[in-house]
Amino acid sequence: MGHRLWLLVSRYHLDAGMSSLLVDVVATAGLLVIAAIALRLSLRQRRAAARAGAAVKGDAALTPGEAVVVGTVELAQGADVAVRVEVEQHGTESESSGVWRHLWSETGRRVHVHPFYLRHASGGLVRVEPGEDVALVDALDGMIRVDPTRRVRIAEIAPGERVFARGELRRAPDPEASAQGYREKALGYVLVPSRGQPMLVSSEPLGERFARRAAFHRRWAVVAVVAWLAFNAAFAGFHARRWLGETVDVRVTQLREDDSDDDHPRFEVAMRAADGVVFSDEVSHATFGRLRGVEQLKARYVPSWPSASAAGPDVTAHSAAYVAFPLLGAIALAYAIRAQATKPWYEKKLNEQGSGKLTGGGSGARKATKRPEGRRQKPASG
Repeated sequence: MGHRLWLLVSRYHLDAGMSSLLVDVVATAGLLVIAAIALRLSLRQRRAAARAGAAVKGDAALTPGEAVVVGTVELAQGADVAVRVEVEQHGTESESSGVWRHLWSETGRRVHVHPFYLRHASGGLVRVEPGEDVALVDALDGMIRVDPTRRVRIAEIAPGERVFARGELRRAPDPEASAQGYREKALGYVLVPSRGQPMLVSSEPLGERFARRAAFHRRWAVVAVVAWLAFNAAFAGFHARRWLGETVDVRVTQLREDDSDDDHPRFEVAMRAADGVVFSDEVSHATFGRLRGVEQLKARYVPSWPSASAAGPDVTAHSAAYVAFPLLGAIALAYAIRAQATKPWYEKKLNEQGSGKLTGGGSGARKATKRPEGRRQKPASG
C-alpha cells in the first residue's frame, strides 16, 4: 500500500493563520473600516449641508435660538471693518536643474472684528457680535506685498455684501436701536456665538462647504471599497477554497517536473478527487521529492471550481497576499494627507507653492488665490 502524506502546502502559499490575517483582517476588515469612516464623515457632512440649506431661506422669520441669518452687511457706528483676516506669509525660493520654485509659508494670522449688522429680507437689522475666534468663510482675494519675501493675504467681508452668519439669535439690548419710550432699553435681534462654538460668517451659502466635504469623503469611501473588491477578486481562489471547498483524500496520479527554465523550475503534482475530477497544484522542490512513492494525500478540493483546489488540508493563500499591508497603508495615508491638504485656508496653515522666483512669481501667487472656499460677491446696489 502506498504512503500517505498529510502535511502539505502549495508552493508560495502562506500558512492558514497568516493567510487569514492578511486577507480577512488587513485587506478586508482594514479597507472596510476606512470605507465606513469615510462614509460616516460623508453622511455627517451631508446632514450638515441639509440643515444649513434649510436654515438659510432669506425670507425666514427671525426666531430666537440657533439660527443662520442671511442679509447684507452694514457697519456699526465708528467701525471701519466688520470681519477681516490677515494672513502673514514668508517666501522662500529654490532652484533645481535651472527650474525655480517658490513657497509662501504662513507665519502669523490676525483677525480684526467689530460688531456689524445684517439687513434681513424683512427689512429689519440684526446686530452680529462675533468673537475673536470667528470663522470667516471667504476668498483670500486681497494681498499686500510688504517686501520681496513678505506678504499679507487678506479676506474681508465688505459693506453691502450678502453673507450668512451662524450663531445664537437673541432678543437683547442693541446700542444702536431706537428706544420705544423714556428710559426704555432699546431691544433688537442680536446674533452671538453659540455656546462652545465660534461664530461662522460666510460669503457663500453654508451648505456648499459641507456638500464639498461630503463629496470628498464619499469619493474616498468608494476608493476603499474598490480596493477591497479588487483585492478579494484577486484572491477569489482563497475564498472558494474556504466557502465552497472541502478537505478530502485525493489520489496522486502524476508528478511532473518542468526544468525548461533553469532559474525557476516547476514541480507539479496531479491529483484525482473521489468524483473522478483531476486537478494539479505546484509544490516546492523539497515537497516534490517527498511525494515520490506517495499515492494518497490531503487536499482542499473545490468541486464547483476544480482549478481553485490546492494541495494540503488547510485554507491557504498565495504569498502575494502580503500586498495587503502596503495597500491598506497607502490608502489610509493618502486619505489622511488629502483630507488635510484639501481643507480650506481658514481651517489650516496657509502654505502655497508656485513656479518661478519670488520676484517673478506674482502671477503664480495670484492664481493660488482662486479657491472654491468662499466666494466674493458684489455689494448690493442701492
